[in-house]
Amino acid sequence: MKFHSKRETVIAVSKGFDEIAAELEAQGWHKEAELLRRFPRSALDDELVKGMFVAVVSVRDIERAEKVARQLVSFAPENPFAHLAFCLVKLRQGQTLEAAKAFEQAIHFASTFPAYRSQRIHWLCLQGRLDEARKFLHETVKEFADRWEVQRAQAHLWLSGKQTRQRLNQTAELLTKLVRYRPNDAIIHALLVQAYEKLDDRKRAIEHLRLMARNLPALTFTDVDAFIAHQVAKQSLATRFSWLRPSWFVERFFLRWLPPKYFAAIATGWVAVALLLAGLRFVAPTPIYTFALLIAVMAFAYDRFASPILLWLLKSIYSNEGKK
Repeated sequence: MKFHSKRETVIAVSKGFDEIAAELEAQGWHKEAELLRRFPRSALDDELVKGMFVAVVSVRDIERAEKVARQLVSFAPENPFAHLAFCLVKLRQGQTLEAAKAFEQAIHFASTFPAYRSQRIHWLCLQGRLDEARKFLHETVKEFADRWEVQRAQAHLWLSGKQTRQRLNQTAELLTKLVRYRPNDAIIHALLVQAYEKLDDRKRAIEHLRLMARNLPALTFTDVDAFIAHQVAKQSLATRFSWLRPSWFVERFFLRWLPPKYFAAIATGWVAVALLLAGLRFVAPTPIYTFALLIAVMAFAYDRFASPILLWLLKSIYSNEGKK
């Protein structure tokens, strides 16, 4: 019965979506109009729902905007952008109580949305907390098994634990399917580097290493997605280049915090080393102090700059290759 009602909703809203798309096209919202025209075919796709969200808040006719917002909520009831669109419509109507209720729904679903749940699985894998990751993945797959983000997180978990040859082939096959759908996703390419490296397929590993570097997003400390992409890329470099492993081994334990706190923890650790060296200067013989200082400087340079510099070089080289 639930499926039947949803199917009826799809049929009912399709005509309305086409009308709104035509209006958006006339107003110059070409991308949103295109997204809106194909929206009913894939209601759970984030990009499409966001396009629909823009459509709702862009329509000047408030009554039509409310109608489309209600259709969006009924069509994608667990998507936070649907409830946020309804919230903004209610604000435009001056109905603050209804807007507040819709906003609460948006916040609720944002915390359980598959993209965020998948992000958490990546975090747990990066920290080595695989049992927690498995449990959380099991819960997530029950509802969102067909979501590409969930499948990507599943591949990361498979690569983080013990693997058989069969499991590695299965992981590579899954990631190959995903990369056709998301060819510019740096994390997928980074995971393919790990999979092919463990399968001793160096040619394909290098190929995806290039694509990983080319598509790596700018590292913004407050952007958790970009931060995860860089950390998975570092993990892939550690798989491809064994001399990078110590850096990853040191840093992985700080990943239980969000990016700004992570960097604060790293900085605090090195400040502690500096204070220790300062104290050592007064109690240790000069040769011992000099040796300790040299070790600390080398460790700092290696730990903080080895893999970031290599990532930067890879991205610069392969980005230039792509422009030729």
